[in-house]
Amino acid sequence: MSRSRRKLYSLGLGALDMTLLDVERKRLQPTLPLAEYLPGAGAPASADWGPAISAVLAQAHKTQDSGDLMLTVSDAWARYWMLSVPEGIGSLEELRALARARFEALFGTPADGWTLMAEWRTRGQVLVCALPERLLAACETLGEEGVWRVVSVQPHAIRLMNSHRARIPDDAWVCCFGAQGMLALLLQGGAVQYVRRFRYQRVPEADELMDMLDGEILRAGTDTPMKLCALGILPEVAHGTRIRDMKLVLPQGDDMQAFRPGMSAESVMLARVRGGLA
Repeated sequence: MSRSRRKLYSLGLGALDMTLLDVERKRLQPTLPLAEYLPGAGAPASADWGPAISAVLAQAHKTQDSGDLMLTVSDAWARYWMLSVPEGIGSLEELRALARARFEALFGTPADGWTLMAEWRTRGQVLVCALPERLLAACETLGEEGVWRVVSVQPHAIRLMNSHRARIPDDAWVCCFGAQGMLALLLQGGAVQYVRRFRYQRVPEADELMDMLDGEILRAGTDTPMKLCALGILPEVAHGTRIRDMKLVLPQGDDMQAFRPGMSAESVMLARVRGGLA
């Protein structure tokens, strides 16, 4: 294939499954069960991600020799937290050391085996996200082999927020829904001030969701925003609907993917997330 015509593929790495999408043709490859190809899945930092990624990409070799790859990772495999930067911090090294200490305090295990990512700054609140180092190393190996060029690796919530940034209110709860959990981020003045990930077996109903968010508002010690911005795998609900005192905002518009348990694989939705290559 000509280098000028490298095809773009999108790989969705869900909590339980994985799917590859030919973006140009909008053609999905068969979904594969992740557990069959991921040794040590119970410990994501030490699991061997190489066989899983190779297995799902092998499906494309039947028709294609190479391509660009965008990988979207379920938030089940990511870790999120806020870092409050104290006065006197003047280097990236110090910030990273603080973030690693905070990771251990929150998750009860050292940050060894995790890659920390953030828009680092020396004041205020910093949203930090971590992905397994071995997952990112497996992606780097693909690029070194010259068959695939990995153009982007992002967790689901970050991909969604980057994709729809222009339509996300500056002051709002932003809820990124997945098949087995939701990441809730509180935005004030366009900056993330608070984050919490919830696990669930089904997408919560409106009243359940509000009870969850009200509890976090009490923990954050702030006021409830006027808007709720919903992204990801959503129930069928109309833009502009009011949920208690908040106006519902749906930036995905016509691209919104409704999720029906037992009928749709999470990884299919992940592979279909558009844009957000940064």
